[in-house]
Amino acid sequence: MISLRYQDKNTVVHQLSPLSKLAWVGSILILSLIFSNPLYILLLFLATLPLITAARIGREWASVMKLSLYLCTAIVVINVLVSYHGSHVLVEAPFRLPILGTPIITLEAILFGIVMSIKLLVIISAFTLLTFTIHPDDIMLALLKMRFPYKSVMVTSLSTRFIPCLIEDIQRISDVHKSRGLELDKGNWLQKVKNRAVITIPLLANSLDRAVQVAEAMESRAFGAGQGRTFYKEIRMTKMDIVTLVLGILPCAFGIFMRLLGYGDYQYYPTLGVINPGTLEWLVLFIMVLLLVSILFLAFARRVTSVD
Repeated sequence: MISLRYQDKNTVVHQLSPLSKLAWVGSILILSLIFSNPLYILLLFLATLPLITAARIGREWASVMKLSLYLCTAIVVINVLVSYHGSHVLVEAPFRLPILGTPIITLEAILFGIVMSIKLLVIISAFTLLTFTIHPDDIMLALLKMRFPYKSVMVTSLSTRFIPCLIEDIQRISDVHKSRGLELDKGNWLQKVKNRAVITIPLLANSLDRAVQVAEAMESRAFGAGQGRTFYKEIRMTKMDIVTLVLGILPCAFGIFMRLLGYGDYQYYPTLGVINPGTLEWLVLFIMVLLLVSILFLAFARRVTSVD
């Protein structure tokens, strides 16, 4: 089983400052939200792959993407069934539903659902990099350095730590039931869901027990009793870290500037627009992708500088 916990693999991406990686992921998030052109969204997704490869988290990334595909499929199906807009009708039902009208499936609804799914994959891919290359304590310290409330950051940090624990508990409980002769993977998908229902009660019990232990540990350490706090570890920014931080923010600023100039827009309804970028738009796209990937080159330069 692939572990979804943070592992320090000593790569150039792992050694980057947490603030720089947070800025880069924030840029990817904002760019994926402001652009609607399928070409732009696809290039954003591809721009995350070099950093995934450099961080050597390909197996973990593939595992998360595999789970995300189920959610993306659901998004496409729901959008197709709910949205009846579009001029290119592929299928029209021979009946009429109350309030909703006659169900139809349009090419516009399918493409819109697919692009929204790719947007989600872009965000998940970026946050996968964040999860597997930054220690949870470093994320908490970085957010505190950005003046976020300590208690809110603490709750968020604990929540993100519980998710890998839950996944490992599911695998462990499943292995225990399999060792007792229970066939969890037998039958069709509905039967598999019913078979795995036996995992729910022990999983819930383990989760509640872990939550009580964490609460008791925090109470025994007088969490929240004092106003001022001291930290064992301090995030210090070098000049190279500041340059990397600026480079992480720069793609977002450039993307917003592109959007103000009219680039990155696309029409889905009522008729699909034409994707035909000109030479200038291709140049602008190349600059945006280069800015996104350039943080990786700076990461290699940072390692060489630190070694020298």
